[in-house]
Amino acid sequence: MSRPNGNRIKRANVASETVDAALPWKAKLGYATFSLSYVMQTMIVTWQMFYFTTFLGVSMAVTAVLIAIGKIVASVIGPVWGYISDRMYRNALGRRFGRRRSILIFAIPANFVFYLLLWIPNLPLVVYFAANLLYWAFFAGITTVQYGLPSEMTENPTQRAQLVGVNQIAGAIGGTFLSVLNVYLFTIWGKDNWESYFNMALLYGLLGTAVLMLGFLSIQERPFSESTNVSAADAGADATSGEAGGVHIGFGRRLVSVVWNFLSVLKVKEFRNYLGLYLSEEMFRTVRGTLNTYFVIFVLLLDPQTVSLATGVNLLFGIACVGFFMWITAKIGGPRAYRLGGVEVIFVFLAMFVLAMTASHIPTGTRAVLYIGLGLFMNFGITGVVNATQYTYTFIPDVDEIITSKRREGQYAAINSTIDDIFSSAETIVIGLVLEATGFVEGAQSQPPQTVFALACLFSFVPIAICIVGIAFTFRLRLNRENHELLLAEIDRLRSGGAMEDVTPETRTLVESLTGMPYEHCWGHNNVIDVSHKG
Repeated sequence: MSRPNGNRIKRANVASETVDAALPWKAKLGYATFSLSYVMQTMIVTWQMFYFTTFLGVSMAVTAVLIAIGKIVASVIGPVWGYISDRMYRNALGRRFGRRRSILIFAIPANFVFYLLLWIPNLPLVVYFAANLLYWAFFAGITTVQYGLPSEMTENPTQRAQLVGVNQIAGAIGGTFLSVLNVYLFTIWGKDNWESYFNMALLYGLLGTAVLMLGFLSIQERPFSESTNVSAADAGADATSGEAGGVHIGFGRRLVSVVWNFLSVLKVKEFRNYLGLYLSEEMFRTVRGTLNTYFVIFVLLLDPQTVSLATGVNLLFGIACVGFFMWITAKIGGPRAYRLGGVEVIFVFLAMFVLAMTASHIPTGTRAVLYIGLGLFMNFGITGVVNATQYTYTFIPDVDEIITSKRREGQYAAINSTIDDIFSSAETIVIGLVLEATGFVEGAQSQPPQTVFALACLFSFVPIAICIVGIAFTFRLRLNRENHELLLAEIDRLRSGGAMEDVTPETRTLVESLTGMPYEHCWGHNNVIDVSHKG
């Protein structure tokens, strides 16, 4: 490999210094605005179906199809956003505002406009369909940017842990704020007229868009360099030179490239291991979230207000837990923090099953207190698992860089979102089918004994089994803090023009264990980005 000239070395060093420096709190809080803006998304998830069927006169079947298609669009369009945002430095807009900010320039206002259209009454049904599709399409662009930013903004593990932590805290604050404010707004505006829901939607839309604009002004990005010039590695380009090669890629070949970039990341060994953690975490939380209300009402025989009270208390307690896990995860690493939270979650689910089996012999007030108390312990463990998973994810683009020589945070962020949408939708369908098979009676005040027992088992043992799978995958991960430092040192050496032939045996072994490919096939000498590249 030829050594770069002095200007390229200087530019690589400037980029490295930028992402190693401590982030100002302005940038960290700017990143947190993405989670705060989810008050819009929460309004959609909580009230869209009710609003459409109650006030807009849309049938339940049509509304269900409308919402499902929107989520499908989000899962499909996510990889496109990731592909485009990674390559925005190839044009003047990206170089002016940043490759992530340039996506937000379009996504933020479009997200607000199409979100608001969903709450305006008396529009043609086709408008609601189009608005729903486009809302989810642009929302996918915002989430793609959000998921990629911790790796984009810094290479320092402690700084990344803090970004993940403030993101969780902001989400908990936003959820608590929405729950409390909704109660107050329904009190003063009423809950039996469309104007109340429209006014609430408008309020949350303005708040969510405002905080996103603050985030746009506050977040930091990697500067333009060889590593962020991802388009240089596309078809017809020399991945190690940073030159585009003067080759124009047509639409058909570009579409093939989008699909290939989505699929080829599965070649990355450490990413496959991470997916084991991520899918386990998402799946056991989905099972718990989907079944929680049924478990409380039909198994523990408590009222719905207990669900709301427990949710609010858990959100507040979760904020305190995040502070602890921000510290412990940075100290002991993602895999160990995941095991700490996962083991605690398993014991709490076992305790929940015991409570379920003895519920009929325990006074109602005691049952409620025990459920809320166990919920606090469970939330501690879940906070740890989520924090560890998100922290572990921030290292994956570093592994990808040693393979491709490029920074593709957007690609991995989009895949995360897509896989999440696919699995959560499938899981919800499976849970519904299983409940129906056990004799679940819709609209009933109580359920048959076999259904109650099935609910208790599903709520307790399915999350335990999934969590054990996630813990097993933590032992496959190699990217602890020490190995990460060694990996970054090798990336920095290659960025500065170091020869691949000079790699140390220790580094070679590490890189091959993380990537799942020979060291000689790394640093752009592969077809991970360009399917036609011969190595």
